[in-house]
Amino acid sequence: MSVSFSHVEPPSEVSRLRARVARLRGSLEWAADAISPKIRERILASVDRCEDRLDLGIEWTIVALAGGTGSGKSSLFNALSGSQLAEVGVSRPTTAHASAATWGGKAEALLDWVGVEASRRVEGHSALNTGDARLSGLVLLDLPDHDSVSKANRDLVDRVVPRADLLLWVVDPQKYADNALHAHYLQTVADYGMPSAMVLNHVDRLARSDADAIMFDLHRLLEDKGIGAVPVLMTSARTGAGVDSLRGAIAVAVERRTVAAEAVRAELAAVGGMLAKALAKASDPVMPNFASFVDGLSRAAGVHARAEAAASVAGGTPGPVPTVSKLTAAAVHPVRDLWLDEATAGMPRSWRRVLARVIPHARTIASVVNEALEHSTWPVFDAVIAGRFSKPKPNLAVEQAFIEHGAAVITGAVGEEIVGPTETMHQSYRALDELSTLSLEDD
Repeated sequence: MSVSFSHVEPPSEVSRLRARVARLRGSLEWAADAISPKIRERILASVDRCEDRLDLGIEWTIVALAGGTGSGKSSLFNALSGSQLAEVGVSRPTTAHASAATWGGKAEALLDWVGVEASRRVEGHSALNTGDARLSGLVLLDLPDHDSVSKANRDLVDRVVPRADLLLWVVDPQKYADNALHAHYLQTVADYGMPSAMVLNHVDRLARSDADAIMFDLHRLLEDKGIGAVPVLMTSARTGAGVDSLRGAIAVAVERRTVAAEAVRAELAAVGGMLAKALAKASDPVMPNFASFVDGLSRAAGVHARAEAAASVAGGTPGPVPTVSKLTAAAVHPVRDLWLDEATAGMPRSWRRVLARVIPHARTIASVVNEALEHSTWPVFDAVIAGRFSKPKPNLAVEQAFIEHGAAVITGAVGEEIVGPTETMHQSYRALDELSTLSLEDD
């Protein structure tokens, strides 16, 4: 008999990212209530965004030109796309719409997701596209001004920025240190590790020494944000100075065909950082001893008392074997609470509240156990009549048989409803804990 082996391709980057997104979503769906609403909302938004981006394919690279009023980003967009699609203001230079240029196709589904109107799209035909196949797959965006007086414009920027694969922040010499940019948008870049670059435009208005001083200060500001590795380029959309370097940087990014995946990975890594806030990093959840839980219910229901009475009768002590007592919710509460405490030991308190909501309440446990014990068939034994000179001796085998029977009945009645959700919670916690520690180099 011959043995043959089939070649199995290693998982692709997309499949690994999809698996990570699926694990995040699955764990969050079960344990969402254990995470604060604010963090949960941010995490779910990121998971949705990453899932959508992967579904749309990473063959396209979304490069967004973002900046404030008068930064010249629209002029750069027009120079790069070889069009006049982006509106360049005159009396007050503002951008009111998102515009897009694509190379190598129309990318309609992707642009629908980003939110670019059909009338604001064009296929690029500048030097970037002339004889350079590396640019096939580029989607270049010109965004509204992030400091626009129009709330609709600012909202559009806030929605599109997280959907870009590579952000080019265009700043001018007067407003390169703008607080709105650094406190909000660049802080987001720092928090999420988004692929980015800074473009200092209008350098034709500066003496060389002044341009160098601003570049030095801009690097310092980025270093203070923890994103000192973000590259900074100098351009002049008016004279064309530095535009070739910007084109080259975009070409390199698009040619790599990995920037979209890197952006998703960066966002998932940021999600991990948010998850860490909802987890106790030193905690490793442990399943409580279910036998102890059953024993507590068994004693509260009078199973042990009945077992002892049966053992006495079987050993020669005359008397009846009592029925089991009715288990009450009050008697179940301490047993249930101990389970909750042990199952969530070392975990944030919110996880105990989640588990308390999904396992049966004390009243339900009492009702189910009572019915199961009442309708069960108890062990049968022969009563011994002690002789005149013999002392009755409890039959320990009968006692053990009654105890084991009661434990089996209680386990069958509530075991799955107690152990199952607890195990699911532990699995979710461990999955989130693992995902919270995955870095950009993992997987």
